[in-house]
Amino acid sequence: MAKQYKALKPVGRFQEGDIVGGLADAQIKELLVKGVIEEVKTTAATAKKASAGDTK
Repeated sequence: MAKQYKALKPVGRFQEGDIVGGLADAQIKELLVKGVIEEVKTTAATAKKASAGDTK
């Protein structure tokens, strides 16, 4: 699974809380250093549940 990043502040077309995508690696590194985005941490249980298609 590819890493996902969440916007902590508005950046480009993304608002605070949005999942950020479609950026070059250099842009991601720069935004991480500036504290504008953060990596979304997923646990093994969450990833397994999502991939299995479990529903409530």
